[in-house]
Amino acid sequence: MKTWLKFALCAAGCAALLVVVYYGIFLFKLWFPRVAEPQADKIRVACVGDSITYGTRIPFCRERSFPVELQKLLGDEYQVLNFGLSGRTLLNSGDHPYRDEKFFLLSQAAEPNVVLIMLGSNDSKPYNWDAAAYGKELAELVDFYKNLPGAPEVYLMAPPAAFVAAGRTEVVYDIRAEVVRDEIRPIVFRVGEQTGVPVIDLYAATENHPEWFSDGVHPTDEGNHRFAESIYHHISGGAAPASGGVLR
Repeated sequence: MKTWLKFALCAAGCAALLVVVYYGIFLFKLWFPRVAEPQADKIRVACVGDSITYGTRIPFCRERSFPVELQKLLGDEYQVLNFGLSGRTLLNSGDHPYRDEKFFLLSQAAEPNVVLIMLGSNDSKPYNWDAAAYGKELAELVDFYKNLPGAPEVYLMAPPAAFVAAGRTEVVYDIRAEVVRDEIRPIVFRVGEQTGVPVIDLYAATENHPEWFSDGVHPTDEGNHRFAESIYHHISGGAAPASGGVLR
């Protein structure tokens, strides 16, 4: 075999290996991300959720997720901690239950002052969905966080609308838009009333804005900013955003 051909094959093999390694690292970070160290001198906001919270489907996702946008609006007195994990469910019977994860423990260890809970999009999948169990387990999760030693203020968030993206015939990742709309959202409001916690309705904020989503499910930069605005209005008490934070 000619020397140049051997070199070309070797170079191609090395390039392929680098791609595999890079993609493997990317998937590992996506499935098992890191979270910032909690700062005791800040008002700590724990964002508990799935890939929508994590920031999937945007470049440099952990730097451009809605928790990051919320941090800009709230300012330096706050520390917004992103405990979002891709693919996770509220339901313990789901394919990837959030409460089985280390992030669930870390969200408690952070001793949050505020907890934002948004789990449900992955629960809507046909092989996960159980309406009765969802309501029961959501109420249990709310009560669990409310009863942490610091008695944090807990907010429920109704998951955003899901759309069929351009060029597709159905919503991606087996998420069922009608279940999110007709079952999960009403259950979130009912549990909010039962447990005495406010509900931030991201469904209502997004139902007429498919352009805020990159694939019909995960928000774009614009979508993440709009999410952060909706949350900010609820937890800020109408205060003006911090320096550097802009309301659109």
